[in-house]
Amino acid sequence: MTQYVVPYAGVSNPLGADEINAVTDALTRDTLAMGPLGREFERRFADLLGARHAQATSSCTTALFLAAQVLELGPGDEVITTPQTFWVTTWPLQARGCTIRFADIDPDSLNLDPDSVEALVTPRTKSIWVVHHGGRAVDLDPIMAIATKYGLSVVEDCAHAPGATYKGRRVGTIGDIGCFSFHSLKNMTTGEGGAFVTNDDAYAEKARELGTIHTWGALVERDSDRIGPYRQPAYYRDPHVRSAFSKSYRDDRYLIGNNYRMSEISAALGLAQLAKLDQLNARRQEIARRLDDGLTGVPGITLQRARPEAPSVYHLYTIFYDAAVVGAPKDDFIKLLEQVEGIEIVLRYFPIHLLPEFRALGHRFGECPVAEKVYFEQQIQLPIYTHLTEDQINHLITGVRRTADTLSGKKP
Repeated sequence: MTQYVVPYAGVSNPLGADEINAVTDALTRDTLAMGPLGREFERRFADLLGARHAQATSSCTTALFLAAQVLELGPGDEVITTPQTFWVTTWPLQARGCTIRFADIDPDSLNLDPDSVEALVTPRTKSIWVVHHGGRAVDLDPIMAIATKYGLSVVEDCAHAPGATYKGRRVGTIGDIGCFSFHSLKNMTTGEGGAFVTNDDAYAEKARELGTIHTWGALVERDSDRIGPYRQPAYYRDPHVRSAFSKSYRDDRYLIGNNYRMSEISAALGLAQLAKLDQLNARRQEIARRLDDGLTGVPGITLQRARPEAPSVYHLYTIFYDAAVVGAPKDDFIKLLEQVEGIEIVLRYFPIHLLPEFRALGHRFGECPVAEKVYFEQQIQLPIYTHLTEDQINHLITGVRRTADTLSGKKP
């Protein structure tokens, strides 16, 4: 197994005394589920974002499933999204039988290109799902204008971007629903965990029921308070009864919920991490500035442009490779980075419209030409995390420079 000087995969946020003490305290409490720590985490996360409602979930995946169900997306509904994302962004849509339309991406930010969205809108389009790739906000104003024009909902996948902003507003609060990840590799962690965020009171009420093993639907009073010959006793301790004696669903229509809750242990860890989120993001931004300074001017290497209206929180650090300038394919460049320089590279992400499950649905190469060209020819993600050492940062810079020189025939 290769011992990397700068590893990429499997590197979690470092945890210290604050996190250990918070989790230890949680273990001494009366309940490890549906307790005060989860409610406090939701309150503080909502406050941080400036959102009306936050609901802690077991993962970003379950938050996305909750979003699809709250919006009642289903067979025949079309949803526009990006091919440049982790495939789980689309799982709730596939599971509910939606038709997914892939818009193309901006070649610099790797985010959904608003100019490619409107042409995909049809009378069956119901929603646009954006992903803030790598920690940099999507250009949301034109997306929201399209959504308003056609009466569409907008879901923000903020897995890479807790704390990121777009024109001064925190991402996850601009669309109808924001979904966050607190996986151990993310900018802040609860171990596993996520959050469903909305400013819509009706969506929040619906999500609370559907995410906590309840059903949801419009209830009406029953004509009789009996079930068979039985009335509900005056003294009753069975919580499963709920409103069975007194109410029925209007037109017998309802939705089935699931258990998407976050545990008290995860919430305790999250509270400790949440207090450090801005500091953790600032450290990533500092490292990215160092890398930008060190890699500026390397022939064949282009950096992502600074976007003052959407400063990245750098869950990912992306560079773009030009094989024509360097004189060798991208694969050769990555091979030398790994095998000679000891820098582990994990590309994020393979265009998901080309995965077998989407090819089975008729998606093909050529559908998103920008995403395809950028992935196969240009984009490379370098390791970035808060506990990169000074030596590792310097090694990333010298390693990239040295590899470009080697492949272009220059003496290092």
